[in-house]
Amino acid sequence: MSIQELEIKMWNAAKSRDSKAFLEVVDENAVMVCGGFRCSGADYAEIIKEFDVAQYKISNYEVIEETESLCQIHYVIDLTVGDRKNADLEGVFHITSTWKKDSDKWKLIFNMDSRIIKL
Repeated sequence: MSIQELEIKMWNAAKSRDSKAFLEVVDENAVMVCGGFRCSGADYAEIIKEFDVAQYKISNYEVIEETESLCQIHYVIDLTVGDRKNADLEGVFHITSTWKKDSDKWKLIFNMDSRIIKL
C-alpha cells in the first residue's frame, strides 16, 4: 500500500469515526498537531470518535522526502462537515505527515495541519 493510500485509509477511518482502523495506520505515540492542539496518536484516535467529516478531497499531493524507512508528504485537504455546529472543522488545510516503516509496515508518526486563509 502506498503512503497516499495510507493517508486515505487514515482519513476514511476519521470520517467513519473508527478509532481502531485509525490506529492501524497511526502510531499511538505519533505527534498530532491539529487546529493548534497537540496530542498523541492514541489521544487523537479518541477524538475522531466524535469527529465530523462528511466529505474530504485531497489535492496537490507531493512527496517531500522519502527513504526506505521514512517518508514525509504534503497535500491540501478540503473538509466538509455534516453538522453546521462543527463548522470550525470545515475548510481547506495544508497537511504534512511523516511516516516511518518498521518491520515492513508503515505508520504515521507526525501530522500537522494549517488552515489556508483566503484573502
